[in-house]
Amino acid sequence: MRQEMPFAEWRNPAIAAEVYAKCTTSRGEVTLTRERGPRTRPEDHADAVESWTVSLRGGEATLKVHRVVPEPLPTRWRISKGFEGEADGAPFRLTGTSALRRSRRSVTYEGPAIDVRIVPRAFGLRLVERGEEVGFRSSSNQWEIPDPTDHAVLAVCLFEWAGWEDLLRTPVLRDL
Repeated sequence: MRQEMPFAEWRNPAIAAEVYAKCTTSRGEVTLTRERGPRTRPEDHADAVESWTVSLRGGEATLKVHRVVPEPLPTRWRISKGFEGEADGAPFRLTGTSALRRSRRSVTYEGPAIDVRIVPRAFGLRLVERGEEVGFRSSSNQWEIPDPTDHAVLAVCLFEWAGWEDLLRTPVLRDL
């Protein structure tokens, strides 16, 4: 995965819709577009929430998530509450859980069109789609997904760009 923007610009709030990152996958090119999100609550203004759209093959398949922030600490709190989004126009919910027990930590995309979960296991992260393990992240931090679906690719890209791996680490070590 490569970021198009320098780190300082990545951390600044997005104002207009702009491509912030791109990567090439076996399913085609994936792009991340960030734009100003819906700000209906005071905390939305304080955190400068955004809408992130991850598109595959120029918009053929998309995931759009609302009320995301590029900062790691507010994002950890927000993802535990859940994000609303759209997977190819159908609504879905994105949630993340952190716990002392590894088996209770996950980042989950659930809706009528998408059922993807990223979970930690003994030696790394696993990608689970519709209850079956379909891929893993190798020791070189590369995702190995032999026969990926569009939604699995989009979910992994969003997970990596948002930096949600921190949520899947043990809270004891993460918060030191």
